[in-house]
Amino acid sequence: MAHPEELAALDLYATWTTAEDLEGVFDPFRFEQRMAAYRVLIGSTNPANRFGADNRDNPLWGLMFQHQWQFRTGRLHPGGRRDGRIDPDAPWGYGNYALSVIPWLAAAASGVVPDLPIADPPTRSRFRYVTGGVVPEEFVEAVADWRAYFDLVGGSGSADSEPVRLALWKAHKTCLDVVAGALADLDAGPWPELEIAFLRGWCRMVDYLWAAAWPTDFGSMTAHGLDVLPEWLLATPEDVDALPAKTRRNVVNVIGLAATPRWRYRLNLALWKRVMRTREARDQVLPLLDAVFDPQPGNAAELRKLLGYLLRP
Repeated sequence: MAHPEELAALDLYATWTTAEDLEGVFDPFRFEQRMAAYRVLIGSTNPANRFGADNRDNPLWGLMFQHQWQFRTGRLHPGGRRDGRIDPDAPWGYGNYALSVIPWLAAAASGVVPDLPIADPPTRSRFRYVTGGVVPEEFVEAVADWRAYFDLVGGSGSADSEPVRLALWKAHKTCLDVVAGALADLDAGPWPELEIAFLRGWCRMVDYLWAAAWPTDFGSMTAHGLDVLPEWLLATPEDVDALPAKTRRNVVNVIGLAATPRWRYRLNLALWKRVMRTREARDQVLPLLDAVFDPQPGNAAELRKLLGYLLRP
């Protein structure tokens, strides 16, 4: 568990302390049930205090923080409904389904969590979900990658956290590749076009984080992950302009990624993957990523490092 006083200062605290236990059936179309699943996953994946006595180094914290943000900002139901129901047609909700239910199924297969039945979506949807206990074929590989992650965490392994992060991000990317494919030609309605562009760009931005095995433990999330995403839906350019400066820069970059031609995006990502080949580079991911998306005289030294890592044999 993260330090109680640190957790108590966050809106995540109420969810963490009041989320009901999962019993009988896991209903992933209720926010509280997905968060309860994360709580169980985090609590069940710290063998021999691998992630610290308080579990603060567990990389699954990032998924829980992300879902809390989606709920807080009304991204799980049209009109910002706050009764805990997740609309099966909500694009952000579908994206999180891939990163909550799919890991849960893998953890159950590995014996980490109970093998509970997964509730079907309550209504018909444009997205494909586990129905009648059958996993859509596009998610089968993701279940296997997540199972490899949970098997690694449960093994004897070293105290080095990077192999665990690499395995987690491999599974994470396999899930989001499915989500990105489903969003490619999606009719935005009833969601704003700008919001869906932001989501498409976010899927691409996460590819950059995947290549760098970005840390998603409690400390990293609270230090670097709580002030970069918008606290309201993006319907107009004015919604972007009204964001705090740091968040606005990130959102503009993410929306820009969504508008980048596919060939250019793939080329840029390939170059970034080459930069991130070494642990030395991955340990400097924050300033290097800033140099990629916000080049300016102040980060000229990081730009030179980028070039050095890129050209290194």
